[in-house]
Amino acid sequence: MGYSQAQKAESRQRVLENASRQIRENGIEALGVAECMRSAGLTHGAFYGHFSSRDALILEALEHAVSQSEKRMASIASGAARRGETPLQAIAEAFLNERHVKNPGNGCALCALAGEARHANPDVREQLTDYVRKLASRIAHAISSDSKEAGLGIVATIVGAITLARAVDDDKLAKSILSESLALVMSRDSSPVS
Repeated sequence: MGYSQAQKAESRQRVLENASRQIRENGIEALGVAECMRSAGLTHGAFYGHFSSRDALILEALEHAVSQSEKRMASIASGAARRGETPLQAIAEAFLNERHVKNPGNGCALCALAGEARHANPDVREQLTDYVRKLASRIAHAISSDSKEAGLGIVATIVGAITLARAVDDDKLAKSILSESLALVMSRDSSPVS
């Protein structure tokens, strides 16, 4: 008995969610098709019914991760005023916290993959480049600036801070990296709290 289109779509979604989490946790090169399919509750043999290749899975999983991040940031920024925060404060605090450092599989793909992206294939780099531009634009908008460069500087600060906080083996130092980076980012915030 075959699967319905709805079941196939649901299975594909589970694979994408698992692959997306796995590449953020362990890196692109560590993604194994067999493990990804198993963690989605499917057999390795079912893989080619969903994807043409491992590279196709990686690109779609990265697209899924970026899409999740974009939706999360839009929601966080739009709800900032209700929480008594500026949009930049809401975005910066969503990124620069210990939970994000300790849970890369549920966090920002850019923060998780920036270090290895220079070795990735051009399609992966293109997706991450596009995400950098979108995130910088969102942040520039959050600080009421037309300057994409200001947004880029904040993105670089956030991604660098998360990368360093994950790299060090000293919790106190990691917390200092996060708090000082948050203070640096917030020094750019001139938006009034609504």
